[in-house]
Amino acid sequence: MDYGKLDAPLASAVEEAARAPESRSLVVILRLTGAPSDREVARLREAGVEASSSAATVVTGVLSRRDVDELSEEPFVMSLSLSGRRRPMVGG
Repeated sequence: MDYGKLDAPLASAVEEAARAPESRSLVVILRLTGAPSDREVARLREAGVEASSSAATVVTGVLSRRDVDELSEEPFVMSLSLSGRRRPMVGG
């Protein structure tokens, strides 16, 4: 795993997920080096990332520890971040 590409919260979550490396429980934001090729889009989708063939350079997915490990080694992935929890907005 290339820990240099992971932010601190994701690195911590990955260590906690070591007991169940196949469990898809990590909501991750991936920043890509550029628009993904068809091969890269296929690789992202295989891992559970919501990737289209568009020019999107930021994509998200619910990943397992193993997926994070493998994607962190891909040269077209610049960084991976743990997505923050979303809370409903309170109207006022």
